[in-house]
Formats: sequence, C-alpha cells, structure tokens
Amino acid sequence: MPELTPELAALLEKLPGDDYDATREVLDEILAGGADAIRRLVAAVVDEFGHPPGTPAQYALHGLAHYAARPGAAEPRALVAETLAAELAADQASGLKAFLCRQLQLCGRSQEVPALAAMLDDEAVRDAATQALQAIGGPAAEGALQDKLAAAGLADIA
Repeated sequence: MPELTPELAALLEKLPGDDYDATREVLDEILAGGADAIRRLVAAVVDEFGHPPGTPAQYALHGLAHYAARPGAAEPRALVAETLAAELAADQASGLKAFLCRQLQLCGRSQEVPALAAMLDDEAVRDAATQALQAIGGPAAEGALQDKLAAAGLADIA
C-alpha cells in the first residue's frame, strides 16, 4: 500500500485552505502528482473510513472530486475519476468503497459506469454506487441499474 510522500503530506497540512485560490493551488499540486498521488491519498484514508488520521486525505479527495468536476476541466476530471474507479476494484474496505462512490457521484463519467456497476452486488456499497450511477446518468448507467433490477426480479418496477 503506498504511503504519503513528504511533499503530499505537506500539501495536506495546507487543507482546508483559507480561500479558494489557496485551495486551488494545493489541489493543482496534488493533481500534478497524477494517479500515484491520488492512489496515495486513497491509501491514507485507511481501511476504517472515518478514522481520524485519514481525515485529511478524505478532505483532499473530496476537494479533488469537486475541483475536477468544474467546467472546462476534462483532463483533471478524467484523471480523478479513472483513478478512483480503479481503486474500487482494489481490495478496499466497504466504507472506503462507499466513500469513493460518493466522490464518483461528483466527478464520474460514463467511463466509470462499469466500476460502479460492479459495486451493486455489495450490499454495503450498493446505495452509494446507485446514487453515483444516477448522477452520471445516460444509457450505460441506466442499463447497469436496469440489469441489477432484472437480476433481482424487480425489472417490472423500473
């Protein structure tokens, strides 16, 4: 499991920022670290979601999801969304997976639908994955939800 680099740990100490510009600078620096920096943040959340030492990483990931979803930020959005979706497939605790789904609810795209659809079979993560799929919308997300309803014998209510 990757650990925070000293540079990344120093950036987390700057969050929350005093203003938007200061926070934006920190988030841009984290994004400059690419997928590796995002994976390190996910690992820093620790297995038990809500564990106090993981709070700065949770805050940073949530900020990244919001920041990456802004208009005109296609590349950062792809980086954040793809990395978070890949982390869903990793051996993570259910609470952490639900947190990742909630971040994908903010910045996810149709490309992340398969990773979210795979979470529909996990009862502990299902609600967060469903909400992310609903937020993403579109034919792929709707199809994933309809497939899950059909598998549960509930297709007639969709």
